[in-house]
Amino acid sequence: MKIRLLLCSGSLEGGGSERQLWQLARGIDRSRFEPQIYLLHRRGLYLDKLPDDVKVHHFDTEQASGIYVPGRIHRAQVRQLQQLLVKEQIDVVYDRTFHMTLVTAPACRRMAVPRVSVIVSPPSRDFVQSGERFAFFKRRLLARAYRDTMSQTIAVSQHVAEDAAQFYALDSARIVVLPSPVDVAAVQLQATQADSSSAGHFCVVGRLSHEKGQRVALEAFADYRKQTGDDETNLVLVGDGPDLPQLQQLSSELGVADRVYFRGFMENPYPLMKAAKALIVPSLYEGLPNVVLEAMALSTPVIATRCSPSLERVLQGDASQETSLGALVDVGDHPRLAQEMVRLTTEKLQWGRRVQLAHDYVQSQHGLEPWLRRMESILAACAGSSTRNSATGRSSNSSGGEERL
Repeated sequence: MKIRLLLCSGSLEGGGSERQLWQLARGIDRSRFEPQIYLLHRRGLYLDKLPDDVKVHHFDTEQASGIYVPGRIHRAQVRQLQQLLVKEQIDVVYDRTFHMTLVTAPACRRMAVPRVSVIVSPPSRDFVQSGERFAFFKRRLLARAYRDTMSQTIAVSQHVAEDAAQFYALDSARIVVLPSPVDVAAVQLQATQADSSSAGHFCVVGRLSHEKGQRVALEAFADYRKQTGDDETNLVLVGDGPDLPQLQQLSSELGVADRVYFRGFMENPYPLMKAAKALIVPSLYEGLPNVVLEAMALSTPVIATRCSPSLERVLQGDASQETSLGALVDVGDHPRLAQEMVRLTTEKLQWGRRVQLAHDYVQSQHGLEPWLRRMESILAACAGSSTRNSATGRSSNSSGGEERL
């Protein structure tokens, strides 16, 4: 029998986690798995790109209607997911991000359904700075979720795994490190599907929020223009988010508003990335950002802050042979970031070697097919560990008490 897999996400918007869930739904071996999707919000550009055989379920907001009570929506989501697990006879659940794990973990525990959960960013920064209500209790619930013997926890990098083990007091041996994939051929194809007449720019791609560091990129761009007198090069920021008004105001205060373009969310940013002088990653913290790997696949230079040990290891390349794959600066150091932007234009031979090595690295280390096969093995092993009752399809002990927030 095929393994009935439920892929869970908040939505199918254009973020890296949503894209990888879509890649899994599209590419998983149909001879072994029957994938379905559960969303908290039925929206997102990947909805229309799903294969026809993938059934999509979503949270029914009417289940949480009535007078506001803290935790009402969460309990309704868990309750609905429990019902779905039974109705569809799900064998294993997959989720990404801690927000989704808070919903899947209690539902799976009560129904004795095994679960694979992915941690995408270091929780000591991501969870702490998310401003979660009832953070103390949610942290305890997540620690319990990741310790669950019927679950498997995946981290997108060794640094994220180490951070999660310390933050949640987990046994690090139970965390599998599986780096994010890049569909190199698809990225390269999409990069040819739009006009790239805006060539000659620096590019920043990411949600417009504090942790992504766009403020640092604006300050560095202002320094770059002062140092070079370059009045032709633009800075293009791709993404939506709450910091848009402040960033627009800062660009005016720095005197660079005439050369800064806020493009909002783009379904296909790859033509802009391919045509860019460099991808700038000014983040305060990260896991291993997919956008960096995608830029490397497009042979676009990458200049990043030291926002992640995993990212540092990738861009440093083989230090013994001085084969770095990009440039690194300290977090928040906009003068040094500006210097690297200047050096990019003066050290063309060195950067030519870097982008070739970076392209080769992504091809060999982050291919989509190896990631899919590894994920299939993890999901199959997790599903096989279930001790469900053969008559009901679920453990007889499936009515555990509710975790309340």
